Amino acid sequence: MRQGTDVAINFTLAQIEAFTCVCECGNLTRAAVKLGKDRTTVSELLDYLELDLGYSLFDRSSRPFGVTERGSLLYRQARLFLHEAQAFSQIAQQQEKNPPRTMTLSYDIFTPRTVLSTLASRLYQQGCRLNLCYQDRQQAEAALAEGSVDIALYQAVNKAVGERFKWRGVGSVELAVYASPQLFEQQPVSLLKLASCHQIIPNMALDLAVAQRVQIADRVQYVNDMAMLELLLANGQGWALLPVHIMAGQRSNIIRIETEMGSGGLVCPMVAIWVPGRVGHPLRQRLPDLIAELFARA
Repeated sequence: MRQGTDVAINFTLAQIEAFTCVCECGNLTRAAVKLGKDRTTVSELLDYLELDLGYSLFDRSSRPFGVTERGSLLYRQARLFLHEAQAFSQIAQQQEKNPPRTMTLSYDIFTPRTVLSTLASRLYQQGCRLNLCYQDRQQAEAALAEGSVDIALYQAVNKAVGERFKWRGVGSVELAVYASPQLFEQQPVSLLKLASCHQIIPNMALDLAVAQRVQIADRVQYVNDMAMLELLLANGQGWALLPVHIMAGQRSNIIRIETEMGSGGLVCPMVAIWVPGRVGHPLRQRLPDLIAELFARA
């Protein structure tokens, strides 16, 4: 068995069960029948237990077996240990019958909020609460690996996600340039003009593949607080390439800037990422399909 932090545990649950059963039954034959094992197996479990402990637990010269003083002391502890093991087994089986009631989804500014809110509502109707965690993709992949996040929604990147993750495309979002009306007096704005001005990026950092897609200017500022980002834009301190869905609504001090790219903006594909084969909420396997459906309707 695994070594604990203080004491090495060299015996197994099967050995403790065999020891306890022989104490209660008085001989190997009756204990073997009760345990559903053959007599030789039970005898070997006891022999190895005594070998690991370094002393005898039974007086085998007497009939029925006599328990030594040390064996008698250990029997009481072994019985308590088995009660705890049985309780552990019951709780584990209960968890299997009653799966987790929550799931966690990781996302960033590019993920449409209407998709997230509708997804949360759909899952709630089916008895599952969806925790929503806003963080950068690098943080999300680490959380997926450790199991604190069930699924993540991010921009597609032109690289492998690794053997531990699985992904599928779920839709796309439109990006456009936004800035204060005073920053660019003449429109459409050329890419050269955008490159010469300060660009604000709505992340703590960008994956190289994503940076090649959304970074235009040489001088950039990372801001992952949307309220602060809007304040910087309104003050004319730079421009940002943002999802159109996040900027929906009236903002007199921030406008959509027409550029050489045209009025269609830039389409950014989105992917769902998860760890395959991990046990969790039964609805988790259906999430990629459900998310793709919601993107199609958005």
